Amino acid sequence: MRGPRGPRGYDGAKKLVGRKRVALVDAEDHVLALVVVPANVQDRDTLPALNDGKEQWPSLRLAIFDGAFMAERCQDWCSIHGMHHRVVEKQPNQKGFVVLERRWVVERTFGWLSHWGGPLRERAGRLDVATGRLACVASLMAANALNNPH
Repeated sequence: MRGPRGPRGYDGAKKLVGRKRVALVDAEDHVLALVVVPANVQDRDTLPALNDGKEQWPSLRLAIFDGAFMAERCQDWCSIHGMHHRVVEKQPNQKGFVVLERRWVVERTFGWLSHWGGPLRERAGRLDVATGRLACVASLMAANALNNPH
């Protein structure tokens, strides 16, 4: 679906209208690749959009995914790029909120991007412009981290 603000979609599982942001980050939250896609694109189908980011960071050896990335094509993507594929899922008998191993890293990155106004007021009609805006925000975050070490 293409609206006045560019391509958008609906993800019924996440109850999300609009766009999804997909990121490749390292263990310390450094943004290695970002892409914006319509919400109706399945999560597991977004991996090819991260190819450029992986090619720029050949030292990455482990990809940690959530349950949406269990498809064989996700394992194939990892093996093509020389990475191990690990899916972290909640336990079947789990009740309530439980922090799962390393899955919070990307969510924390998106939280920091939100703090800097990255995904807010996204008016860009084209997906590549929206992606570029997020990349600029990620660059500002990285420069700020260099200027203000903990």
